[in-house]
Formats: sequence, C-alpha cells, structure tokens
Amino acid sequence: MEKPPKSVDARTARRSRGVPRSQPRPGLTPEAITRAGRELIERDGLDALSMRAVAAELGTGAASLYRHIADRDALLVAILEDIAARLPVEVPGATAGERLFNRLVGAHDRMAEHVWVLHILIRGEFVARNALPFSDACLADFLGAGLEPRQASTAYRACWHLTIGELLDAHPLTPPRRPNQREQVMASVDPERLPALAEVRQLDRDEGHDGHEGHDSYAEALKALLTALLPEKDR
Repeated sequence: MEKPPKSVDARTARRSRGVPRSQPRPGLTPEAITRAGRELIERDGLDALSMRAVAAELGTGAASLYRHIADRDALLVAILEDIAARLPVEVPGATAGERLFNRLVGAHDRMAEHVWVLHILIRGEFVARNALPFSDACLADFLGAGLEPRQASTAYRACWHLTIGELLDAHPLTPPRRPNQREQVMASVDPERLPALAEVRQLDRDEGHDGHEGHDSYAEALKALLTALLPEKDR
C-alpha cells in the first residue's frame, strides 16, 4: 500500500520553487523609510532614531528595513541628503552679493525647519552630497566677484558660520523657560561697570526686543557681512 505524500509547508514550497524565504514588504521603499526616520526625529528627537523605532513607525520588522538601508548611519545620511536636496542653488540676483544673500537666506529658512541637522553637521562626521551644489554656487559667486580662492573660502565659511550660529542661538532644540537665568543676568547689567553693553541692552528694550542677545535678524547680519566681504560693485 502506498504511503500518502508528505505535506509540504509554505516555506519549503518556496525554496523548491527557487523563491527567496522572504520578500521586501510591499510599499516599503528607501524613500518611505527616510521619510519615517525624519518624522521620528522631528517628533521625538535625534536620540530616538533607530532602525527598530523606524520599523515600528512603518508597522514592520527591523529586518525589512535592512533590505533597503544598511544601518542607522546610512539612514541618517539619507535623511540629510533629502533635506540638503532642497537647499537653493539657482537664485535671482543681478550681482554676486544679491545672489549670495538670496541663497543664504533661503538656506537659513530651510535649516530653521530642521535645526537638529546642525547638531549632526557640527560634529563633522557626515556630509550630504546634495549640499555640495549649494556650496559650489556660493564659492562661485565669491570667486566671480574677484576674490582669490583662499579669500573666497574664508568668506564662504564666515557666512556659513554666521548661519549656523544664528540658528543654534535663535532656534534651540528645546525652548528655554522664560524668564531664564541668561535673561535675568543681562537685564541686571551695571551701566557704570559695563557701559557699552548697558547702552546696547537699553537700545534693545527701547526697540521692543526681549533682551535676547543677537536680536538683529539674520538677514540684517548677513547683509552687513556681505558688504564687508565683497567689492562695492558686486554687493
């Protein structure tokens, strides 16, 4: 009497047909993973980013993500690339100064929406390739205005450092309690001991500012810096 055929489970059947044991989850793409990672960071903070946490956001297992993105660092770079791709490169302006102003203000406003990125960039570990056209365009305008390569590099770094510094100062990751210790100290400046500082602080108050250092807008500071860096004809 013949023996009944043995049952074949689905996994064995897949192997016998040459089908991989597991397939990428339908709809799961590098773009979807990158978007979920960025949203996770901007909701819960940079420390919350992990492959497991992003997988949970997408309703899948971490193993599914590794078929698309190698690891957390690769995911972080992908997020940086996505943000950097939107930095302005071609901008209006009849002079180098006007183009630099428009490009840098545009980059500032873009980065203000993702201030956490700056905390990655200042560590010097990662760079987004998509940011390179922005840097190249800025350097080209400085060179086109007659600056030597070393001068152009220094000028661009000065503008970029102004941008980063203003963003970190004016857009903290966690807004401080008000009034905070810094504001209390600055409000108590003694005009006899620190007359210049007291005069500026009083000017801030007269103009309706809250006493926070660096109240001048980024655009005003950038305009002053570019005026100092560029020849008059190119401002």
